Amino acid sequence: MELPHCYQGKTHVPAPSGKYVVGCTDIITGPDSQNGCLFRMFYPTKLNDIYENSSRWAKYLPHDKYVEGYATVGGFKIHFVGKKMISWSFGNAYIPAVEDAEPSDEQLFPVIVFSHGLKACRTSYSSFCSDISSHGFIVAAIEHRDGSACVSYTLEKGPNSQESPAVKWIPYNPVPFETDEMPFRHEQLQIRTRECTQTLELLSKLNEGSEIEHILQPTMDLAKFKGVMDLSSPTIAGHSFGSTTVLRTLNADKRFKIGLAMDAWMWPLRDEPELAKSVEQPLLFINSEAFQTAANLETMKRFTVDAEDHTERRVVTLKGSVHYSQNDVPSLLPWYIRRFAYNSIIDPLLALQLNHRMTLLYLRKHLGHPAEEEEEFSELMGQHADVICEGIP
Repeated sequence: MELPHCYQGKTHVPAPSGKYVVGCTDIITGPDSQNGCLFRMFYPTKLNDIYENSSRWAKYLPHDKYVEGYATVGGFKIHFVGKKMISWSFGNAYIPAVEDAEPSDEQLFPVIVFSHGLKACRTSYSSFCSDISSHGFIVAAIEHRDGSACVSYTLEKGPNSQESPAVKWIPYNPVPFETDEMPFRHEQLQIRTRECTQTLELLSKLNEGSEIEHILQPTMDLAKFKGVMDLSSPTIAGHSFGSTTVLRTLNADKRFKIGLAMDAWMWPLRDEPELAKSVEQPLLFINSEAFQTAANLETMKRFTVDAEDHTERRVVTLKGSVHYSQNDVPSLLPWYIRRFAYNSIIDPLLALQLNHRMTLLYLRKHLGHPAEEEEEFSELMGQHADVICEGIP
């Protein structure tokens, strides 16, 4: 099917491929961006057909401010033109996930916390998050409020408790002119790591049915998530700067038992050789061919050296893929824009499918959950073995 996909006039990211219809809800806690977190939670539901519930699909952009945010970080010389293009491409797009649907309680679902890359937001990887969720996972896609998102926000309560919280927007914060970038990124990583830990703590409280302090404007009954999560082996996953966050978080919070680093940006960690020695969890790197440099891979090697001695470390590269092959951008743009702006040799839909299947096989293996679709997934890998490169050259 030609990208972008469309159903009854609704442009949407690729529909999830698993047996569960996926739901989603946004969760934000306060009292401010320094002491709270914001994420979109994707989860299996009790519904039976995603298309029968298309009237309740989530909008891809949560607010018009995200049009401005993407236009600002997109490098458009004329901001007005950028807003028009972003609005045209993403403004009326949807995610095949049902807003505020009742979660399934037929089993305990393992948990993944996802960290986005620079200039992205909590919906930028909705294809990945919703597809993985449809195979029986709960995925919390964080929106980092460290200035690395295209835009974000916090809700701040005024002195009058009866007043609705005021929205305070957090714009993208570029590296200040003539500023050393390394300390700037390290400061962001500290915030990001804290937000990953806070998100896992919040998920634990939801699963326990505990009262959530400073929860702001929930749109559904969060008590329905009591007792539906398997938090014995949480996974931390991310893309680009989000993968940098993954590596820092695996070291800082040992409750995370598995790591997934998609097209990791290793530069911020180049001067931290000891970090690799302190990360002991299983770790899968899925790289694009176009993004990775010799220097980046050299830093990545630290995390794979002597891995056989204590755990499994795997590095896979998708030949012909580009940095954006793992997010939603290629799947929402028509071919004539993809060709010039995000051109990849590999078909963008195939790149997503391979990325998601490798992720599921790896997670199932380390969680000890046999995948019903394992034979099907392995067959897909075999059919496209020519574009899958194992290890670091």
